[in-house]
Amino acid sequence: MINELITDIAYDKITVSQGLTRAKLIARQIKNDTFKSWLNKELNGYDYEDPLMPEYRKIWAEIHLTAEFPFGRTQSFPVVLSDEQRDLGELLNHHRVVEPIAIVEQNIGQMTEAKAYIHLNGGMVQTVSELYKDQMQQYQGVIRSGQRTIGKAQLTNIVELTKQKLIDTLQDLEEQFPDLDNKYVMNEENDKKAQNIITNNIYGNNNPLNVAAGENITQGDINLTINAQEVEKLKELGVDDVALEELQTIDKENPKGSEGRKGKVASWLGRVTASMTAKGLYENIPELVEFVGNLM
Repeated sequence: MINELITDIAYDKITVSQGLTRAKLIARQIKNDTFKSWLNKELNGYDYEDPLMPEYRKIWAEIHLTAEFPFGRTQSFPVVLSDEQRDLGELLNHHRVVEPIAIVEQNIGQMTEAKAYIHLNGGMVQTVSELYKDQMQQYQGVIRSGQRTIGKAQLTNIVELTKQKLIDTLQDLEEQFPDLDNKYVMNEENDKKAQNIITNNIYGNNNPLNVAAGENITQGDINLTINAQEVEKLKELGVDDVALEELQTIDKENPKGSEGRKGKVASWLGRVTASMTAKGLYENIPELVEFVGNLM
């Protein structure tokens, strides 16, 4: 059963949603609550404040506000935080994708453009507009609406990562327990091995769960740094050498998965986009924001 499921998922014979549903049979077989919980949340959706929401469901989503001025003038602009405001970055610049994976897959299929937009509710607009209160008063403007920009590639990445985490988990379970389909033995040692396989594949080595001691299977990409190909892409988008060196320093000192990385990268991005805006280099900013958001 498990080998057939791995093959069906890997060769896209079934959707990720269908793969997760079939994996519930395996979760029941090994009686692991962590695996059951993850599968159920992926299939049914997450609570917005869920402390165990995986990082791959928290995506960079730039906010644009629209201000209205006298004589019918309007102007839309991205929210760019200063160094002093970077603590707001997690709230403002990241969107938690809480929808069931089937809905995410459906949304991808329905998107005809590379980007889609989520309108902010009134409370969020009011909160974010406070950052520009002085400017609005000075020019007699008012901010009444705003939206987040979501990239199709970001949603596709969520589905792909979910798929890969499921495959890796199933493969490691099959390797550790070759007779899983027929002769899985429930005992403390096997429980610990299964728990470590599941938590490390799904949440990474710095997962928020208390994992029992046992055989440790590491997640290979948890501390990857920005590679040469990504550096070249940043250059193409207009990032100068000084800013690139600064980003690489942040990357080395704060590898993926470490506390504080997102805030420092977001602060760097704010400075770079502000500089590009001042120089009139608007064209590449949306792509740069999305690209750097995925490096966090």
